[in-house]
Amino acid sequence: MDFNTVLLCFLVIAAYLNLYLTFRRTKFQKQKTKLPISSKEWREKVEDENFKSWLSNKERLKNKRKKQ
Repeated sequence: MDFNTVLLCFLVIAAYLNLYLTFRRTKFQKQKTKLPISSKEWREKVEDENFKSWLSNKERLKNKRKKQ
């Protein structure tokens, strides 16, 4: 076997390996990860926490004004 033939075989193997890995990577990128909480639920949770803290601050300020 000639040296050029061996290099050509390695080149073909490398090309097919590159093609396989590319398709495999795109296959895994298409799969979506399932999040434990949706963005809508997260936004509602944050809004509820902000509203509760606002209410508590409002009550605290009201009590502070009454004491003065």
